Amino acid sequence: MNRRVAAASDKSNTDAAPRAASAERHAAPRVGLRQWLLLHRRALADALSRLTARKLASIMGLLLAGLAMALPLTLATLSRNLDRLVGGLRSSGEIAVFLQPGLDATDAKKQATALRERADVATVELRTPAQGLLELQSIPGLDEAIAAAGANPLPYLLLVRPADEHNASPLADLLATMPGVDQVQHDRQWRDRLQRMLGLLHRLAIASFVLFGLAALLVIANHVRLEVEMRREEIGIIKLLGASDGFVRRPFIWSGFWLGSCSALLAIVITQLLRGYFAAPVQSLAASYESDFTVHGPDAAMMLTTLAFGVLLGSFGAYVASSLQLAHHRAS
Repeated sequence: MNRRVAAASDKSNTDAAPRAASAERHAAPRVGLRQWLLLHRRALADALSRLTARKLASIMGLLLAGLAMALPLTLATLSRNLDRLVGGLRSSGEIAVFLQPGLDATDAKKQATALRERADVATVELRTPAQGLLELQSIPGLDEAIAAAGANPLPYLLLVRPADEHNASPLADLLATMPGVDQVQHDRQWRDRLQRMLGLLHRLAIASFVLFGLAALLVIANHVRLEVEMRREEIGIIKLLGASDGFVRRPFIWSGFWLGSCSALLAIVITQLLRGYFAAPVQSLAASYESDFTVHGPDAAMMLTTLAFGVLLGSFGAYVASSLQLAHHRAS
């Protein structure tokens, strides 16, 4: 009988242990969404106040990180403007067909009519030697050279626009073999070179995003590391009171958030200032070539991407730096 009572008592104690642990877990206070947001709002305000309190160190960190982000953003903006410029040149590209000097107006019109009937030709414009001479006379400094030439030496010119841009090079080669054609000028070679240069610029912009993004991350991480080191005693007291690593890291991550976002905004401002600085000379140069090309700054998508990139770099750098510094404190 005593053995049965003892066994029942042991079983009751064994079943009571999990129930007690479960009750203890349910009785432990949980932080709700409202309290969690309140903690982060306080950490956000605390991080901003500490950054403003250390003005010189914060300004130096912002300038270094902002300049590191400004260079790749400027290269990306430059690459985008060159893409627009090349796109405009490509859309207005024509094949210049110079006929032989001995051909008269009747032969030139026959050549133009024959080309207009081709399916791979969109339009053909015939320019007479007199029209070409007027264009040359409109260029300053050529009056004496034109007067010395005497009679008009210019031939008839056919401006041929291909129906398909991708078929322009084969069409130019075909036009060069036609009878009565003296010379064909097509800008495919310098366009190919320009495309290769643009491809190189794209790769340079991507490489600069990686390298200077890493530099900005290191700047922010070092700033947060120094801040953690300065608050070493305060962190030790908080840890003795039972604070977790996540609680200790929270204000430092928000410090990285502020540094990253403000550095990205500074990079956008620097890029816009550079655009304004170069806008007038570029427009003056474009006007001399009878072009209405204007320099554009980063668009909304590019600015939002830069801002998100800065926030990500700042938060991640602060998280890594604070985690490493806290681990170093535990080890020491």
